[in-house]
Amino acid sequence: MARHDTAELIVGLDIGTTKICVVVGEVNDGKAEIIGMGVHPSIGLRKGVVVNIDSTVKSIKKAVEEAEMMANCDISTVYVGIAGSHIKGFNSHGLIPIKNEEVTRDDIGRVVEAARAVPIPQDQKIIHVLPQEFTVDDQSGIQDPQGMTGVRLEADVHIVTGASTAIHNIVKCCNVAGLEVANVVLEQLASAAAILTPEELELGVALLDIGGGTSDLAIFFEG
Repeated sequence: MARHDTAELIVGLDIGTTKICVVVGEVNDGKAEIIGMGVHPSIGLRKGVVVNIDSTVKSIKKAVEEAEMMANCDISTVYVGIAGSHIKGFNSHGLIPIKNEEVTRDDIGRVVEAARAVPIPQDQKIIHVLPQEFTVDDQSGIQDPQGMTGVRLEADVHIVTGASTAIHNIVKCCNVAGLEVANVVLEQLASAAAILTPEELELGVALLDIGGGTSDLAIFFEG
């Protein structure tokens, strides 16, 4: 975790094809205020995939140093974005019996894990499991089933995967640059969280991220 006096900081790292960006946010009352950023030309990537680790590490270090100077902090942990043509997505379904006839957080976690338990190619790794909706008995379209009564809980989820080697190489570049990776996040989800409103997500919206090497599209509907 990056430290700035006693404040809680969160750091995002975007390793793009043409540039590497670092942003530092100071968290107050659940909201992040941007206190620093760094940008450096990206050398070592092609179409969002690392092709030269040494060059990528040098670019990451330069961007991080710039962000540290602006934010007056030391950066040790980052959330790193990922995108590219190797990213895949598919829908899955899970079903479990409800314990004690009332849905708990444990039940929700179990049904999401049941939906996650599907075979994927050996060269792919799961990045996100995104719940779409839940069904309690025959009542569908539920966003949060906690506290509801029933005997059967189902979940529809969208699973996002990426090439294992691409994910490993990005994490390795961060580690060699002296950074711990808190999590790998799909770029489109990070962008959506930053710019889309709850109303847009509910009504339906397409988010297009046009980068220097790849363009990535995500479609949201009903949240």
